[in-house]
Amino acid sequence: MKRANSVKALNIYISGIVQGVGFRPFIHRIARKSGVRGTVRNMGGSEVEIHVEGTEGEIRYFMQLLEKEKPPPAIIEEMRVEEAPFLGLNGFSILKSGKSVVRPSMIPPDIGICDHCLEEIKNPRDRRFRYAFNSCAWCGPRFSAMERVPYDRENTTMKDFPLCEKCRSEYFDEDDLRRFDAQGISCPLCGPKLWLMDQSGETLDSTDPIREAAKLLS
Repeated sequence: MKRANSVKALNIYISGIVQGVGFRPFIHRIARKSGVRGTVRNMGGSEVEIHVEGTEGEIRYFMQLLEKEKPPPAIIEEMRVEEAPFLGLNGFSILKSGKSVVRPSMIPPDIGICDHCLEEIKNPRDRRFRYAFNSCAWCGPRFSAMERVPYDRENTTMKDFPLCEKCRSEYFDEDDLRRFDAQGISCPLCGPKLWLMDQSGETLDSTDPIREAAKLLS
């Protein structure tokens, strides 16, 4: 830990279920809230590495928020805090994921749909109305969608579905609690589609494949 004008710096390594659960945007959010500067990134072993700089009070508040406000699906199994060189960083950034393994961690399971995403699906005025693949930082496919770690969109089955303009706007909006930097998000315009096929493999004309399939099975 190195002081510069009463400012200190720490490296924090966290393992557990901390990838695929909105942990990086959460760290970014509490960094802004506490006033610390620094960076966060996923690592190759599916752990998270954080570098923070600030006064003792700012860092103490950051650590309190880290313990109290972590995303609902996140589980912190181990946290190591080390002294770090003071770099004089401005602001707080989410860095490109690393590939080295500091300590093996866990890939999260698929997470059942959250109440917020469910409300969007049920709301006829929402652009994700009846969208079967709705998800956010707090819910949706994780284990079944990941092809390798770290958890980034290009390492998941969503790599073939580029974000549309509206989804990109949500992804880069630092004030969007559920979709900022959320790797698996999509919508009916840019995400996976459902379709209905008959027993011969021919695609049937249907605007609501799930409802139509239910009728055929009843």
